[in-house]
Amino acid sequence: MNKEEMPTEKRQIDHHIFNGSIALIAVCITVISLFRVTNTGSETYADEIMGLATIIFIASAFLSYLSLRKNNHYRLEKAADLCFFAGLVITLLTLIVILFKI
Repeated sequence: MNKEEMPTEKRQIDHHIFNGSIALIAVCITVISLFRVTNTGSETYADEIMGLATIIFIASAFLSYLSLRKNNHYRLEKAADLCFFAGLVITLLTLIVILFKI
């Protein structure tokens, strides 16, 4: 067995990361659109932070897709997982910024 590949019974979260990333990309774009419509984004950096989260979720979706195509490539799956977690943390920070602004 190659070092870069894990047995299929041990991990296989890449399809969950892919689905979650796609859903959160849509959520981020919706939130950015709402900021633009209500002109709230000009008062805070929340829309720029959500834009960063969107880019990270796109990277996560791309890496998890590559992991799916390469038969559960462990390094790609781990990178997708880290990107997904970073996107969640950035989304949480954006929510804190929004709460303190209200």
